[in-house]
Amino acid sequence: GYKGHYQYANAFASQGKQVTVVLPIPISGHPTTKQVLWCFLRAPRPPITWFTFHPAIDVRVVPSVSGPYLPRADVTVLTGWQTAERITKSPKRGALVQIVYDYEIWMEYPDRRPRIRAALTRPDVQRIATSSIVADMLREMGSEPYATVTAGLADGDFGVDVPIEDRRPVIAFPLRSQPSKDMNTAFAAAEAIGAALPGVTILCFGDPSGESVPPSVQSLGRLSDAELRELYNRCAVFMLTSRYEGWGLPALEAMACGAAVVSTRNGGTEDFVIDGRNGLLSPVGNPVAMATAVLRLLSNETERVRLAKIGVQDASSMTVTKAARAIGEVFSRIIGVG
Repeated sequence: GYKGHYQYANAFASQGKQVTVVLPIPISGHPTTKQVLWCFLRAPRPPITWFTFHPAIDVRVVPSVSGPYLPRADVTVLTGWQTAERITKSPKRGALVQIVYDYEIWMEYPDRRPRIRAALTRPDVQRIATSSIVADMLREMGSEPYATVTAGLADGDFGVDVPIEDRRPVIAFPLRSQPSKDMNTAFAAAEAIGAALPGVTILCFGDPSGESVPPSVQSLGRLSDAELRELYNRCAVFMLTSRYEGWGLPALEAMACGAAVVSTRNGGTEDFVIDGRNGLLSPVGNPVAMATAVLRLLSNETERVRLAKIGVQDASSMTVTKAARAIGEVFSRIIGVG
């Protein structure tokens, strides 16, 4: 979710809006002068190395999101339930708006639900859901979202470089350690696919820590966006086995690059992967069904190409620019401008 927030910040800055990104480094208790100075001195070197902010954005490192450390704003955007839990209302912060992604955490950690519910139902905060499943989650908590604005891709980051018809039998999936991402299903499906189709290449990317990748799968480690684009363009099929997704960004990235997507019915991905139109949907936690769907596309070139081409068209309409414009209109309604 944070990548999406940062992309929205860049989009607003590109529109000429004054944007400040606040990066809190939590300090227990009341921060000392030395600790506050340490945070401020770090501000020219924000601890986000994997994302490039628009040069007009003011990036600040602060010891807390309460007290005097937040800048004056018409709208203060809360980026996670933990932010809403810690922030306090202040006139200088204008409207408080939460862009909500937290579906996976809500589903994966029932013991945290009382805190999440309290954070995401604050009466002084307006909430924007990022998918239909997130909107349903908020309603389950008793909080009707002010709006639902689905996420998108930054213009030009992902696209087709290798003709869809020319793809070799290459499959890829993201390697992520959270239980909600269900690596057991991914690995079991990969082994079944490899056994049924000996010439297939199966790749995974992401954080390899704590995961025992089967010999039939090659792990590529962490990849930049440019490297991801190259990988997706190698893929005939992209596989997503998550139990829960608030949105499912890797599937949209792969779809934009011409990989036919096979995803579980995990919630967020179902907003843009339409079974039989631009991809295939499989039951959660069923590696046999996942492998069968992937093998179906690898054995039916006509269907794979058809789904992939429609997927590219559909993904092209889901952009950060479009989403940021919609969010900006929501902000205007909330603060009574326009």
